[in-house]
Amino acid sequence: MVNKFRVGTGSAVSSKMANDEFIEFVLTTDATASELASLTFGDTDHQTSRINSIFSFDQTTLDLVLTNAGKTSFLTGTLIVVKGAGLGSQNLSYNPVSSNTSNGDAWSIELVAGQGARDHPETAVDGVFNLDRRGGIVWVSTDNPPVDRIDTSSFISAIGYDDKPGAVADAVVSQFGAGSILGESFTGARVVQNVGDSSVSLAAGTTATLGAPNTTANALFVEGNLRFTSVPEPGRVGLVIFAVTAGIWRRRRRPTVSAVAG
Repeated sequence: MVNKFRVGTGSAVSSKMANDEFIEFVLTTDATASELASLTFGDTDHQTSRINSIFSFDQTTLDLVLTNAGKTSFLTGTLIVVKGAGLGSQNLSYNPVSSNTSNGDAWSIELVAGQGARDHPETAVDGVFNLDRRGGIVWVSTDNPPVDRIDTSSFISAIGYDDKPGAVADAVVSQFGAGSILGESFTGARVVQNVGDSSVSLAAGTTATLGAPNTTANALFVEGNLRFTSVPEPGRVGLVIFAVTAGIWRRRRRPTVSAVAG
């Protein structure tokens, strides 16, 4: 799921992401590096009518993270940040265990666009990730890449904003509900964030912390629910039956990627 993203102020750079923009994804199921690398994600134009850019996770970088952590997959409740180079270097440390579920650094990684997340080589749909204040959508898809600029058929998560929604925004509402599009445009930099849980509820603000839940409700979802079921203590194993296995990630076509995300 996309958990939040920042509409920035910088201009686009060669890595195809503005210096001070970012996306934060939360995993609602365990996922290997290859499973994450099979996804694509990006944004739309400011009319929210056409896909504007396509990125994919760099599997080599993700494999390195897992090898250093001594794990074979990223755990449910992990936050993955993709950011512009102006927000600092990559943070590839990862150490999620049952005793540190509220430790954002242990349960998140930060990838720089152009390094840990790369512009997709497909040129049929291409563009610059540089969200406009008038409108935009951040999406995740199981297609690698989408067929064309209006193909939303394999979206598994999408959130955005626009006071005059276009065709892609309308499709997102149809697929994921009206709460997935915030009916606003902005006059300055903003963070669009999910202040709810698997039932997305959006709000816009001016500040955000990378790799950390957005509100008390979102923290309960990420730390108290997803991570709780991801690495339960022995005495809690019997409670895992109520685990959140849905989210939007369960819409994937590939059965090996059962569950994008921000």
